[in-house]
Amino acid sequence: MSIEQGSEADQDTSKRLVETEEEIDYHKHRNVQYGKPYFAVLLAAFSSLGGWFFGYDQGVTGGVVVMSSFKNDFCVGIYGNTSVCDLPVGALPSEYRRFLLLYTLLYNVGCFCGAAFISSFVAEKFGRRAILFTASILFFIGTSMVIFPPGGSQNLMILILIGRIIEGAGVGCSSFACPLYASEIAPTHLRGMLSGFMQMTIVTGLFLANVANFLLKNHQWGWRLSNGIILIAPITIMIGIFFCPETPRWLFKTNGRESARKSLQRIRKTTDITAELDAIADAINEDGNQISTKELLTTKKMLQRLGIGIGLHLLNQGTGINPIFTYGGIIYESVLGKGIISLLILSGVNLLSTIPALFLIDKLGRRKLLIFFGLGMVIGHLVAATVFAKGCKVHTVMREETVICKTHSGILMLVFTGVFVAFYALSWGAVVWVYVAEIFPLNVRAKAISITTASNWCMGTIMSYILELIAPLGIHGVFYLFSVLCCLGVVFVYFLCPETKGILLEDIEDVFDNFRSRNGKITKHRNNNTKRTVKQELK
Repeated sequence: MSIEQGSEADQDTSKRLVETEEEIDYHKHRNVQYGKPYFAVLLAAFSSLGGWFFGYDQGVTGGVVVMSSFKNDFCVGIYGNTSVCDLPVGALPSEYRRFLLLYTLLYNVGCFCGAAFISSFVAEKFGRRAILFTASILFFIGTSMVIFPPGGSQNLMILILIGRIIEGAGVGCSSFACPLYASEIAPTHLRGMLSGFMQMTIVTGLFLANVANFLLKNHQWGWRLSNGIILIAPITIMIGIFFCPETPRWLFKTNGRESARKSLQRIRKTTDITAELDAIADAINEDGNQISTKELLTTKKMLQRLGIGIGLHLLNQGTGINPIFTYGGIIYESVLGKGIISLLILSGVNLLSTIPALFLIDKLGRRKLLIFFGLGMVIGHLVAATVFAKGCKVHTVMREETVICKTHSGILMLVFTGVFVAFYALSWGAVVWVYVAEIFPLNVRAKAISITTASNWCMGTIMSYILELIAPLGIHGVFYLFSVLCCLGVVFVYFLCPETKGILLEDIEDVFDNFRSRNGKITKHRNNNTKRTVKQELK
């Protein structure tokens, strides 16, 4: 073959590789053996118990704020009488509404602090198991501070709000730790499902919280008992974490290959782990030493990746999922007169829809779920908002606001809110936590996930103010706002997020280096791995 012919062949081959995703090889590390996956599955399931903190607290809060036991402790005799404390949300005493806002807002502030300032430090310094243990202690202490002080006193209400911050810090740490631990111990072909276990425990906790609220709604200690049940989860983790191995990736980076080998053999239940260890070693050598937060925020490539992770978390909160479950009890108490039952229905839909999501993540891929099911979320919000606008009226008499809805309008609104919840559970609910936990190199993973998780809770704090937007915008206006944010999420994923399904953690770097949004294909022709494929075809 002449030099000119070789050059032409090289150009033709390069052109073909640029045009199709399938011909770009981002599987640099082959022949990785994963042994028997059952122990990794058990470890991921155990670590995901931290998701119970997140889901149960979210679910229980939405229901307890409409319980008479909660109102008797924090509204009746403090901000008004029984009839005043039972008014629709827009007509509640402003001081009591402010307390409800702080009850949710300070929890989200705690989540932000746990994710931003505690989780990364503990995870890097002491390991992934240590941050799970820390999350459990914080949640146990915070929840105890919330449920044990007596009600009826504004001074004690301050103590309870401080407890909400500590409780939130535990949730923030667990939301960081659960997907991180699972992603670092999971076999590649099960990583989506195992990393998504946290979402399964979140929605299970949310559903069980609403069941507890329903059963205890008329008990004189109803809101305290509902909150206290979840203390079983942190106690279980604090004991069981001592029987779990540390992740081999953290051990390799801190203690060396031998420590990682022992841990990996224990997790994989096989001695044939050389190929995976080599992949981890290659990634550590290529990525270099652990970089500082300043370097992470000033390195262009990592800053772009960080922007994707933060954007996904901000838009995840922007879907409105947390306000729906936090304030849904108040909203549907006004619309249907059945706040707790409505939340129970929505949380049941959330639970049932999350189960298939765990399998679809690794079957259909992250990108398709976020885009196509995200469009279903937009439709759910739009229809629910339109139904309220057409079928419900808000009357204000002597500053007292009353929402009047036709029965079929209230039911239809609940149905399409359920449609939104179903599509959310099938896509953004599970996928975002999985995706963000796997897109960063090992030397920045803990710091980057800490920042992105903190951004989720920062947005959650902002979304707490939705309660104050209901009066000026109306319930329908809030739902229209959610639909717009869902649409922005779909656009964001289409242009910026490549598919990571089936790629070894250590090879995901190549996927991002080669991504362009045209039809979701990997189209840029840049890295050395692609060049090697070109040369192999010419031989």
